[in-house]
Amino acid sequence: MNIQKFLKKKIKKICIKLGLPENFNPIIQKNIKKKNIDYQINGIIKLKKKKSNYHYKLAKKISYYMNKSKIYKKISISKPGFINITLDSNWICTNINNMFIAKNFNISFKKPKKIIIDYSSPNIAKEMHVGHLRSTILGDTTARILKFLGHNVIKQNHIGDWGIQFGMLITQLKLESKISFKNIEKIYKKSYLNYKKNPIFFKKTKKNVVKLQKKDKKCIYIWKKIVKKSIKKNNKVYKKLNVSLKKKDIRGESFYNFMLPGIISDLKKKKIAVNYQGCVIVYLKNFKNRLGKKMGVVIQKKDGAFLYTTTDIACLKYRCKTLKADRIIYYIDNRQKQHLLQIWNIAKKAKYFTKKILLEHHSFGMILHKNKKPFKTRNGDTIKLIKLLNKGVTKAKEKIKKKNRKIKKKELKKIAHNIGIGAIKYFDLSKKRKLDYIFDWDKMLSLEGNTAPYIQYAYIRIKSIIKKNTTIFQNDKYKINIFTSFERQLIFSIFQFEEIIHILEKKGTPHLMCNYLYDLSGKFSKFYENCSILNAKEKHIKISRIKLSILTSKIIKKCLYFLGIKTVSKM
Repeated sequence: MNIQKFLKKKIKKICIKLGLPENFNPIIQKNIKKKNIDYQINGIIKLKKKKSNYHYKLAKKISYYMNKSKIYKKISISKPGFINITLDSNWICTNINNMFIAKNFNISFKKPKKIIIDYSSPNIAKEMHVGHLRSTILGDTTARILKFLGHNVIKQNHIGDWGIQFGMLITQLKLESKISFKNIEKIYKKSYLNYKKNPIFFKKTKKNVVKLQKKDKKCIYIWKKIVKKSIKKNNKVYKKLNVSLKKKDIRGESFYNFMLPGIISDLKKKKIAVNYQGCVIVYLKNFKNRLGKKMGVVIQKKDGAFLYTTTDIACLKYRCKTLKADRIIYYIDNRQKQHLLQIWNIAKKAKYFTKKILLEHHSFGMILHKNKKPFKTRNGDTIKLIKLLNKGVTKAKEKIKKKNRKIKKKELKKIAHNIGIGAIKYFDLSKKRKLDYIFDWDKMLSLEGNTAPYIQYAYIRIKSIIKKNTTIFQNDKYKINIFTSFERQLIFSIFQFEEIIHILEKKGTPHLMCNYLYDLSGKFSKFYENCSILNAKEKHIKISRIKLSILTSKIIKKCLYFLGIKTVSKM
């Protein structure tokens, strides 16, 4: 239950009744400082002062109407105009029991929307590297949460399967004595060097790009082979990472090729694009070049080749006009901000989307080495994502072996995989999305602090309590009740689950879910240390506490699922 939202709605009704403006925000915050106060209303003091003691008197008026409701145990006012709320324990227990028996934790669902999430989107012909980690797991977390909330989620893996790199690869493969697709990345590196240093190779590459766009048979054959092989490799990474992207979610750059001539024609017709020195350019007022003049964005080259910008405009048009999206979320790093804004600007001018459609850039920072430079190998090469994941599993395996030498190989393999992959993902997702962070094996694999192993261990401990009482908790005669302040604190932490879910629905900030998991696990530890569960003398207390443990374990498991992290049976 989202208590803050519930209270806000009730209090706003009272405020409007008292003549306050409809846009007034009461601002309800959870009280952490005082144990006997649950929430505090502190938005009143932000109102413009009219008379002496205005805020205090207004708080008294609001509290008068609040006291008519049975959901409050106590309401007090403190100067200059704060309202302190202590909720009624019976009301709290009714709601926590409703949450316990409900299918989806009694969470309120809004009207479903069609939401497109653009994430991962690696370039074909190159192995996925560490730079693809953030987009992939951030986007996947958002996709899981939005789907849980009943939205129609369309995942889009906008792979780079078109453009200049294929012109390079096709040119290089045509030069080889025998066309082989075994080591595409090696061929790519070779072609890149030739493209940079060899003028003849450069010209042939440009011609092959145009040929590919015009569906030349040989070019298309080579292209298809490269794409198929690369997708197969990427899918292995997705499987290991436990992300929900599948083959059906792929809609690469090549898909929009049929739309590109029409986009050029339409933009010229609408006088958005103009011919300039053989190219087609869109000039944008909102973007300035180095001379301070309107920036020109090229959408077609002299040789007739289209650019990424053209493809991305077509992509946006398709998502809005054909897929009928209500909201489009892009998980692209901070460096692509200008590119994305230019696409939106051009598409807006062309009326390819309406104001009702929400376009969001959920940008993210970089993964850094301990020296605060981009995370790379000692040689300065990009780190292959599959190698990073394998290293995480190996490190987890070593840690488990030290603690449990008798563990069986098959069991070790599964547990080490879930801990190693979980540690990498959680460490990333626990960081603020927009900021860079330093990659640290020791911190992410630690059993202490806000880490996946700590949360996974907390889950194991709760499950061990439940397993010892497999029959008793099924008794519906006794419900969850509050006997101590530790139970009350744990229940309020459980209630925050819905608040966090809805924040992530809007903002796509999974670090808040990681913080929530850490807080919830900590609250359960205090409850476990101070409240007798297994040895509770009275049956109704024992059942209440076991049920509270069950609900906590379910929420931890669900949160880990949203993050794409699996639980483990032992560590």
